[in-house]
Amino acid sequence: MTEERKNSLFRQKLELLILTQSEDVLARAKVAISNHFITFRTVKFEDTQKGHLGDLLKAQLILLDQEEAESLSSFESRVNEVLRLFPRSRVVTVMGPKENLEGAQNPRVSPLSSFEFFSTLKFEYICLYRCRSQYYQIQSSDLFSMTTITFPTFIQLPLNQRYLAVAHSNTVLSDERFQRIAAAEGLFIKAKDSDMYFQYISNYFDMSGIGLKKRARGLFLNLCYYSCYLNEGLLFDFASKSEGHCASAYEKIKKLAEELFQVMRTEENLWDVFRETLDDDFSLFWRAPWIATYATLIAVKSGQGDPMTTLLSGLLMDVGLYDLEEDLTRQYLLSKEKNIEEKMQKSFEKHPLLSLNRCLIKKVPMDEKVKSVLVCTHEKANEKGFPNQVPAAQLPVEAQLLMFAEKIDKEVLTTMKQTGVGFRFLKEKLWEAENTSLQNFSPEFLSAIADALI
Repeated sequence: MTEERKNSLFRQKLELLILTQSEDVLARAKVAISNHFITFRTVKFEDTQKGHLGDLLKAQLILLDQEEAESLSSFESRVNEVLRLFPRSRVVTVMGPKENLEGAQNPRVSPLSSFEFFSTLKFEYICLYRCRSQYYQIQSSDLFSMTTITFPTFIQLPLNQRYLAVAHSNTVLSDERFQRIAAAEGLFIKAKDSDMYFQYISNYFDMSGIGLKKRARGLFLNLCYYSCYLNEGLLFDFASKSEGHCASAYEKIKKLAEELFQVMRTEENLWDVFRETLDDDFSLFWRAPWIATYATLIAVKSGQGDPMTTLLSGLLMDVGLYDLEEDLTRQYLLSKEKNIEEKMQKSFEKHPLLSLNRCLIKKVPMDEKVKSVLVCTHEKANEKGFPNQVPAAQLPVEAQLLMFAEKIDKEVLTTMKQTGVGFRFLKEKLWEAENTSLQNFSPEFLSAIADALI
């Protein structure tokens, strides 16, 4: 992430279709459109009933709002009609002032209350997640001639930002096909195929050198996918999602974690592998996979804390940020300084408990240790953290690992991005600064993790 992202001048793929004439809704939507150069069209809902929809059918995301005098049943009928007309699109619904989310009985619908749409970053989050993070880049050297790939691979067309399949599922890579694929500038897989991609890597690469790093990269991509999948279930109140949606994703992450720990226990230095694996527009909006992985790597290498508790807590610790006001969340996640203004501090201090509450409401099967870590990742050794000023002797070590990892991640996105300083040097300088101040961490903790940062 050392370079500014480049936006194509020819982004012709239709990302957002807006089916509303509400000036307030349009104004809010255009904030996200302007921030991220999202391609969009605005069409009256009635015009979708008039026949051939053409390129509109390719819209990745559709925005539809409940009109002021519209009953819930009427709105539900309109939502169902949109789902019928656009079978390949996701739908975001903005519910009326009563904020009743029961009008979205379909897993392709992400319902937002009026407050969530107008006052939080959730709409921007879902736009980027559903429009910009559905493909992961892989390397042609990940593939071998005369092998069968069980997942489709794609190249990105430079002029219209669409993805063209160059090898379909269960394709045998003949020498000729392999040479054509290897010549491509960039290869991609669908994020949802990260399981099959990692299985392929596991079959053809060993646990040493380059092979081990490819395994680590494949595992991290898989972790990113399931983290986002779980987070979507936590953040958006899908009326039709079964109670098992979040639980199944959580259990999948736990199984994935065991393989990740095995890779981390080797002698290979994997810091840069995890840092460099993924860099897209959406990655700045969801840093949990990096923070959780950095903290877990320190736990494994130093022997401090439980790696499973660390990883699971790290993936869940910032869910509540998206229930806060937009300005606050944007300032914390997206500003260069990543500092919170004093007037916003009290509101910011609510987010650990909001994260826990989201997980409890969605019945994520967390054990008590994960719950206790979730609310302590901003507690400090000087007992001046939040939300409860926990005594230093009672701080879970996993919470301290995550707090240190979050500082590493912040430095990656600020100091490292601005100056290009080396990652190892950056980690060491951060450790030295914390060891000098002793405001956030105890000397014993810093001493125990020192070697793990090399």
